[in-house]
Amino acid sequence: MSTKNIKARLDELLKPIGFVRHKDVWNRKFGTFIDVIDIQTSKAGDTITINSGVLNSEVSKLFSGAPLGSTNVDEPSCTVRARVGQLIDDKDLWWSLSDSAIEKDVVEKVVTYVLPFLERMHSIEAMEQFLIDANVVKKNYPPPIIYLALLKMKKRGQA
Repeated sequence: MSTKNIKARLDELLKPIGFVRHKDVWNRKFGTFIDVIDIQTSKAGDTITINSGVLNSEVSKLFSGAPLGSTNVDEPSCTVRARVGQLIDDKDLWWSLSDSAIEKDVVEKVVTYVLPFLERMHSIEAMEQFLIDANVVKKNYPPPIIYLALLKMKKRGQA
């Protein structure tokens, strides 16, 4: 199976609720938030996973020093990010492209886990709590730590 069929099924689900697709990435604007869903294909090209995230455009501007230049936001640029497996049971989930039930399962997992996650992240407080719960400070990867600091500043009216 190719990702073409999966993209078509996700288009059927996501376009009616405001998402626009560019290649393997869907974006939806909601006020200062941009919801992102993407299909990531393994290096071998035989499995896929779903990544999701929400970008807060105000926090992004503080982070980069420039306004958001593109309406096509990729998942690594998001303020908060999660793979579908993380949302289900905190384990990585990859689907084999040889699985005949992949389309149905991907759509089901997006509906059940990804879309609710995106909806929950439409507030500064929820984003801040997600990053705290994810222990980003202990992981020593700078962008999420900086996002957390910016969200805290923004929540206190200092940004």
